Amino acid sequence: MSARVVVADLLPFAPLPGERPLWVNFEILPAEPGKPLPAALRQIESGRLQAEDAVVDGHSYRKTSVVLPLTDGDRREVILLLAEEGGRARMLGFHRIHRHLEAPEGTTIVFESGVPNPLTGVPARVPADTYTYLALCTALASFGPERPPLPAHLWFGNSAVPIDVTFDGKETLDVLGTRVAALRVVVRPRAAAGQATYWFTETSPHIFVQYRGPGDFLAGKDDPATDVVLRATASSEQIRTLFRN
Repeated sequence: MSARVVVADLLPFAPLPGERPLWVNFEILPAEPGKPLPAALRQIESGRLQAEDAVVDGHSYRKTSVVLPLTDGDRREVILLLAEEGGRARMLGFHRIHRHLEAPEGTTIVFESGVPNPLTGVPARVPADTYTYLALCTALASFGPERPPLPAHLWFGNSAVPIDVTFDGKETLDVLGTRVAALRVVVRPRAAAGQATYWFTETSPHIFVQYRGPGDFLAGKDDPATDVVLRATASSEQIRTLFRN
């Protein structure tokens, strides 16, 4: 799609490695060690986060999705679109679905932020720099040590709340079956609970490897958004590296 004039300080757009789909398998752990996950989250067998390019109505977008198979054979999914504007990422909305074996149930929230939007669904008028916790799993991949703190908005609890996005340092994590040097980015709501921390590999491409924060994109329709830890167990780049070697 052609670049538009950026009218908000949006997050930098994170390129995919060689324009290939990028996926990460993850396990779901309680945010507080020793405290069990809620029953609704214990139904999830595993999770996969994927970022890929998608074409809608002839225009290119970045699609981010999470697929959560359930123990009863159903699955939950959240799918969202990001548009690139002059090297920045604007979120256009998201679709939540609980896919039953016979009849899927879903809802689409469409962000109305002043740009053409290919999605149809429930409108939500939001600031241009509004993202969800799930969108930030891929949208923050280019937010490195050189980036100053950035104000933005977070879609949480059916409204957009002000947040600050801050690079928070480096550390080594036990993820992907090994020890990985990681960059840490923190998202802090200014007037509410819900702080979240994201970790990405220090080496490029900066792959999402861990998250600690509200699990609203994991929960079912009527389930509370409990804090969780998502820890990467395998990734597409890890597999590609193995095959190259």
